[in-house]
Amino acid sequence: MRPVLSHFLGVITLFLGLTVALGGIITPAWAADLTFTGKLVCSLKRTVLLPFPGEIISLTAQPGQEVKEGEVLARYHLAPEAVQRLRRRLSPSQITELRAKLAEADKGLTTLKTKEKTARALARQKLASPQRLAQLEREIKALSQQRGAIAERLQKERQFLQGDKTLLKKRLGVPLKSGQVPEEGALVAPINGHVVWLHPELRQGAMLKKGTPVLMVGVLDPMILKARVHEIEALKLKVGEPADITLESLPGRTFQARVGRLPWAPGVFSMEHPTYYEVEFQVPNPDLVLKEGLKATLVVRQAEPKAGKADVKKQGNLSPQGISGKTPKGSPQ
Repeated sequence: MRPVLSHFLGVITLFLGLTVALGGIITPAWAADLTFTGKLVCSLKRTVLLPFPGEIISLTAQPGQEVKEGEVLARYHLAPEAVQRLRRRLSPSQITELRAKLAEADKGLTTLKTKEKTARALARQKLASPQRLAQLEREIKALSQQRGAIAERLQKERQFLQGDKTLLKKRLGVPLKSGQVPEEGALVAPINGHVVWLHPELRQGAMLKKGTPVLMVGVLDPMILKARVHEIEALKLKVGEPADITLESLPGRTFQARVGRLPWAPGVFSMEHPTYYEVEFQVPNPDLVLKEGLKATLVVRQAEPKAGKADVKKQGNLSPQGISGKTPKGSPQ
């Protein structure tokens, strides 16, 4: 029994020696394919919010409908309190007060300049003191500076108002007429794409609050597949590398994909657990059969490694002589 055991241990020792001497050259013929699971999402998605409280009066958008940027998808009637707030917003009291102050400053400057002109004429005739003329000049200078500050502030307030009108026009989706506040607004598509979601309560006659997300427009071609990839497998991926995608919901079909975004930092960092990276794969979807939220299995094929010349030379010299350069005792010459 002992001679057999000794012979078996000798074979294992020889095998391990070959592995070490060849520098770990004994490897599988090819690496295993990488398999991940993930979820499909739109490559770009924008949510449309109701900017003011109101009642939906018309709805033309439906899930799956293709839309163009700026296209009207729904219209709503603003709540009365929202209309009142917009009126105060478009007619700010600051501008009215600044206009009154500017007019008052102009009137004061006109009066002072008249007095200064009269005092200058009297001073030439030795009928007014130079001190009186100097006092009027100082008052004119001070009031002119005050008027300049008021005018500058008024200009800024007007610029703010103009910018506010532009913002309101974009949020309301309708043009603003001078001196009028629209009582109806429109919800428009923010981008080119397809309507992928509608609020469950979005229908004609519904009263919705300000800031309610009412619909969502997304780009369906291409789609993005997001997968959490273990750190070991993530290091084996390269941007642009092809992959195959299959879905349980679409049996018998295989879709092509490529690595689109490969992060260099994890979303969540943990000292106790392995690191996972959220890798994105770009999936063409020309027939729009893929939808957001579908679960998919992704396989990245690993190519068979090519052996270099040095490796081939080493592999071809696996005899005991090639390892030590000597023939062990008892071995055939």
